[in-house]
Amino acid sequence: MLCFRVVRNGGHLTTAGVPDFGVLHTILSWVRRPDDESNATPELTLHVGGSVGKEYREHLTWCDVHIRAGDVLMVEVREDLEAEAPKERHLDTEAGLDEVSRLRLQKTRLERLLAEVNEELRECGSA
Repeated sequence: MLCFRVVRNGGHLTTAGVPDFGVLHTILSWVRRPDDESNATPELTLHVGGSVGKEYREHLTWCDVHIRAGDVLMVEVREDLEAEAPKERHLDTEAGLDEVSRLRLQKTRLERLLAEVNEELRECGSA
């Protein structure tokens, strides 16, 4: 099994891997927006995750940590290690649904979103 061994400042964070078929990713993100608390304190995070299962609908998380400027991150791609169990697993809400059920679920979500948009328009006096 291919694994990602992730280290921060010399300390082991996780060893992530998925058997057979799936997705494995390591994402380093920096976010600073003008209209919230990230303006003064930008968000710097490391996420190690992936997905498995039919249509890759089971999402896995091994690591979700804050990073600071100056941290040294290392990702080793290895085939000689065993993966640790993910810290979090969750199924996509559409997992196991047939096409009609999936479309009905999407319709319900869109109707809810449209109701919220119409309410905001009414509040702005534009409806």
